[in-house]
Amino acid sequence: MPVFAGLTTAIGGLLGGTFLSGIGGILLKAVVGVGLSFAAQALAGKPKEQKFSVNGKLQSGGDVSRSFILGHTVTAGSLVYANTWTQGSKTPNKYFTQVIALSDLPIAGLTQFFVNGEAVTIDPILDPDDKGFQIAEYRRGSDNHLWIRFHDGTQTAADSLLVNKVSSSVRPWQSTRIGTGVAYAVVTAQVDAELFTGFPQFKFEVQGTKLYDPSRDSSVGGSGTQRFDTPSTWGGDGDDLPAVQIYNLLRGITYGASWLYGLQGLAATRLPTSEWIAQINKCRALIAGPDGNEATYLTGGEVQLDAQLADAIEAILTGCQGKLTEYGGLYSIYVGAPDAPTFAFDDSQVLSTEEQEFTPFFGLADTINGISATYPEPKESWNTKTAPALTVADLEAEDGNRRMMADVQYDMVYRASQVQRLMRSALLEARRARRHTLVLPPEFWPYAVPGAVCQFTSVRNGYVGKLFRIDGVADKGNLDVTVDMTEVDPSDYDWNQGTDYTPPIFVPITPSRPDPQPIIDWFVAPENVPDNNGVPRRPGIRLSWDGAQEDVIGVEFEVRLASSLVTIYQGRMDQPTIGSLLISQGLLPNTLYGVRGRYIPGTARSTLWSGWLNVTTANVLLGSEDIYTQDIVDEVNQEIGGHLEWAGNTTRWLTEKVQQIDDLIAETGAQSTTDKFELLASIGSVTASYTRDIQVVATATQAAVSRIETLEVNLAGVPGQIAAVATAVDALTVTVTTLNGVVTAQATAITNLNVSVGSVSANGLFRVETTATESGALSTIGLSASATSGGVTTQAALFISAQSGGISTVTIRADRFVISNGTNIEAPFIFVGGVAQMQAARINVVTAGMLRSSDSKMQIDLTNKRILISD
Repeated sequence: MPVFAGLTTAIGGLLGGTFLSGIGGILLKAVVGVGLSFAAQALAGKPKEQKFSVNGKLQSGGDVSRSFILGHTVTAGSLVYANTWTQGSKTPNKYFTQVIALSDLPIAGLTQFFVNGEAVTIDPILDPDDKGFQIAEYRRGSDNHLWIRFHDGTQTAADSLLVNKVSSSVRPWQSTRIGTGVAYAVVTAQVDAELFTGFPQFKFEVQGTKLYDPSRDSSVGGSGTQRFDTPSTWGGDGDDLPAVQIYNLLRGITYGASWLYGLQGLAATRLPTSEWIAQINKCRALIAGPDGNEATYLTGGEVQLDAQLADAIEAILTGCQGKLTEYGGLYSIYVGAPDAPTFAFDDSQVLSTEEQEFTPFFGLADTINGISATYPEPKESWNTKTAPALTVADLEAEDGNRRMMADVQYDMVYRASQVQRLMRSALLEARRARRHTLVLPPEFWPYAVPGAVCQFTSVRNGYVGKLFRIDGVADKGNLDVTVDMTEVDPSDYDWNQGTDYTPPIFVPITPSRPDPQPIIDWFVAPENVPDNNGVPRRPGIRLSWDGAQEDVIGVEFEVRLASSLVTIYQGRMDQPTIGSLLISQGLLPNTLYGVRGRYIPGTARSTLWSGWLNVTTANVLLGSEDIYTQDIVDEVNQEIGGHLEWAGNTTRWLTEKVQQIDDLIAETGAQSTTDKFELLASIGSVTASYTRDIQVVATATQAAVSRIETLEVNLAGVPGQIAAVATAVDALTVTVTTLNGVVTAQATAITNLNVSVGSVSANGLFRVETTATESGALSTIGLSASATSGGVTTQAALFISAQSGGISTVTIRADRFVISNGTNIEAPFIFVGGVAQMQAARINVVTAGMLRSSDSKMQIDLTNKRILISD
C-alpha cells in the first residue's frame, strides 16, 4: 500500500488518518516536509505550538489534567489538599500543610526540592514528630519551620501525618486516601514572618516513571534483564533517552492492567527491535561535554494526558534531532546524524521519462543563517533560559550580509551542552538546500523507505556519492517508486567541545537575603532619675543608638545582672529616631548590669543584637521623699477601688463573654461545638441545680472556648423559714481575636461563692485574668472576701498585677495587716481613726537619704551631709 511518512502522518494513520496512493511527484514534494526534524521545521518558518514547557506554578482546581513524568524534569505539581493545624502549642493554625500531586504514575524518586526558587537541602533524618524531613535552610537553631514527606506512588497506606494530625472535621483526610499509583509530596510550613512573607512556592525536581528499554532486554536482542511483560524489571538510564520514551509511548503507557496514555494494542513486531535498539544506543553514546563525557541525547518533561500523542512525540523528537516514520505498518525512529547509506544509484537508474523536481537553493524568505533557542535550565531553578545565540559570519556574508534568525524551543532538553549541539546541527542541516523528487525503478522498492539514507552519484548535478535522506515515498501503479529526498551530511553533527561550546552565564537563583542589620552606635551609661526639684531619686541607665536608620520602627533591649547573667528586664522603644532612652525599672543602686539592644525592623527581615555592654548604676538610695505622700495615698485608694470594681463585676462579665461567643457562633463560616449538661432536684420551693456549659468556636480570625459550671441551692418561700441561697460559679474562658491586624490572646479563671440567709450574706471571689498582644501583656490576680450584716459590709482584698514594660504591684485592702510565724503574731500596721499607723517597729539598720520632722521644719540630709532648719 503506497504511503508517505513523517510524524504527523504516522500518528494520523494510526488514529484513523488517510493514506495517499497514486500520488504525483509535485504533490509528494509538497507534503513530505512533515518528515523533517522539528527543529528544522521551526527553522523553515513552521513552528508548532509547544505544550511541554516546565510546569513551574502550582495548579489547582477540578479541571487540572492528569499527567505523568518522563525522564528528569521539574514540576510544581497540582494541589490536592491543604489545611492549617496545631498540636502541643498555644498558637492556633501554627502549621500549614499542603498535599501536592507530582505524577499520576509512580516515579523513580525526588532528586531536588526548590522553595521560593531556591534549591534547598533535605535533612536525611526524619523529624521525630512525624512532620517529615527537615529543610536545613529553614531551621533557626533547634526550631524548624519547613518539612517535606514524599511518596513515590508505590505506597500502600495513607500518610500518617495527614491522617493523625492534619486531618480535621472540616477538612478530613481518611486512612482510605492512599493515593495508589500517584506520586505526591506533603509539605508543612510553620509560621514565621521573616522566613515566609507569604505562602511558600515549591518546585520538585524528579526522576520520572520507570520505562521499558528494549536495549536492556536480552530476549529481544538487547543486553540485560528487562522484560516487557514484567514492569518490575524496568528502569535505568534508558528512562532518560528520547528513543526509549517514544518507544514506550507507541507501545502505550499503562498502570497495572489499565491503559493511561499513548497507543493501545500496538504489536511489538511493528517496532523493529534491531532498528530501535540501534537508535537507542545512538542516544546513549558518549560525547564530550562541559563536565566530561555525557550521553548524546537526554530528554525529560511532564506529559499532560489531554495532550495529543503527536505533540508529545514531537517535543521529544525536537530534543534529539529526531524523525519518526511509518512504512508498511512498521514504525522507525532516526535520531541525530544520518546513518550509513543503505543503497546507492546514479543518473542511469533515474527514470528520465518520469516527472522530476529539483530545488538547488532556498528562497530568501526560507533562508536561515542564525539560530536562538530557549530551554529549562536546572542551574537557574529550571526557569526558561535563552542559550547563547548561534550566528555564522560566513553564512551571513553568503546571504548578502543579512542576519536571518530562527528561534527554537527545546522544552524537554535541560542541558546547555545538548541544546548547543542541537542548535549547531539544526542550523547546518537547514542550510542543505538541495532536494530532489524523482522516480526509481521497482528494484529499489525494498530500500527506498522513509528515513533511509542513500548515495546519489550524478554527473549532471556534480554529485559523487552524495548522501541524501529519503523524506517520503509513493508507489506508482507500475511498481516504480517516487522518492523525495533531501541532502544530508554527517559532518553537520561533528562537535568540538573546546571550540563549539559557549559556556552560559548563569544567574544566581538563591534569593537575595540582606545581611542581618546590626544596631549602630549602641552605647549605655549610668544616669540618675531626678524629681521635680532636680534631686536624684532613682538609679538609671541611658541607652543610646543611631536613630537615623530606614525601615526601623523601634528598638528593643534587655538588661541582665552581670554577676549571674540572669535577665531582669526586657523592653522596647517605639520612637527610634529620638536615639536614646532612660530606663530605671527594677534597677538597684551601685549594681553592675549588662545591657544589649537591637533594631526592630518595619518589614520582615533580620536584625542583630548588639554585644553586652556593662554599666554600674549610681549609688542613689531611698530618701524621705519616697515615703508615701497624700497624693500617693489617694492614688492607691483609687487603684483599690478600680480593682474592687473589676472583681465585683464577674456576673456581668460572664454574661458578656457568653454573648460574645454566641455572636461568634452565629458568624458565617464559623465552626463550633457545644455541650450542655444539667441536673435539677426540687421539692416544692426548695431546689438544687447543677449546670455545665461548654462552647468551642472558631472563625477565620477568632477562636474561643468557655466552660462554666454553676451550683445553686435555694430555700425560699417555705412558711416559717428564712429564705436562704447558696451559689458557686466556676468559669474558664480562653479567646484569641484579630481586629484591624492586632492579635489579642486572653484567658480568664473565676471562682465565685455567694451565700445569704435573710439580710446576712458572704462572698468569696478568686479571679485571674491574663491578656497579651504583640505590643504588651498584663496579668492580674484578685482575691476578695466580704461579709454583710445589717447593711454594713466588711471587706478584705489582695490584688497582684504585672505588666510588660512596667512594674509589678501588690495592693492590699484590710483594716489590719497581721504577720505570724505560726507561734507569734505581729500587727505592724493598723488603721486608727482612718489613719494608718505603724504601732511596732524593730529595725536593726536604717538606711536613709533624708530625715524630716513631722512639721518639715527640720531636715537632715544624710546624702549631702547637711542639716536644714526653718522657722
